Amino acid sequence: MSLFTILILGLASILVIYTILPILGILLRIDTLDVRTLLSSQTTSAMLLSLETATASTAICIVFGLPLAYLIAGSNSKAVQLLRVATATPLAIPPLISGALLLNIYGQNSPIGLMAQHAGFRLTQSTIGIVLAQIYVISPFVVLTASAGIEKVDINYEYASRILGRGSAITFLTVTIPLATNEIVAGISLAWIRAIGEFGANVMVAYNPKTISIQLWEYNALGGLKLVMPGVLIVLVFSFASLAFWLWVMNLRGRRKTSLVSPVEQYHDQD
Repeated sequence: MSLFTILILGLASILVIYTILPILGILLRIDTLDVRTLLSSQTTSAMLLSLETATASTAICIVFGLPLAYLIAGSNSKAVQLLRVATATPLAIPPLISGALLLNIYGQNSPIGLMAQHAGFRLTQSTIGIVLAQIYVISPFVVLTASAGIEKVDINYEYASRILGRGSAITFLTVTIPLATNEIVAGISLAWIRAIGEFGANVMVAYNPKTISIQLWEYNALGGLKLVMPGVLIVLVFSFASLAFWLWVMNLRGRRKTSLVSPVEQYHDQD
């Protein structure tokens, strides 16, 4: 084994150990967790709210983000590249700052916030506020990963689909999206679990009702890690479930890949 290989393995091992050690730490103290906190109404309601809002915000990002990803992936113009940078901007902004920016636009004293109040609902300190904060933070995960996947799709597949008489929308849904499934599902999974754990933007835009991250923050202030760890364990379970779903989709695609007939082959079969 060369010195270079030893160096690579050593450096990689340090990062892997650093990443896994905190997770092993909570598993080693499961028997000491306060089950009453795990089953408390505050923890349960906060977790359910996080799941509901994370699912809603992720679904919204899918509906609006996939078309944006397709637009970004389909052009190399400077305007579109600027659009890519604008889409990635939330990644470069600290979450608390993102929350402040959202408050400036959707807060109670802002024009949009006042219009919403006149219409009978609030955009902050509400479930709507949580979704608004989550969408802003997680949208880059959906758009950027999906655009990266769409860029890898061979344009000839789309051309062949159009030659077979399929319209642009059908081609997008039945050819482009399936061929970019790995990246799209990865982005959706990351976005969903990121929305569940979002704290910075949420605490600024909607402290109440409390999501699981805000509830755990309060627990830490009241009783430290003893109160926090049961909720952390719940979030970890959903995190691993999201990761497992992504891996399952990747494995499923790998098994189906050999049995799929490409549009080009379909076209030749009709000759």
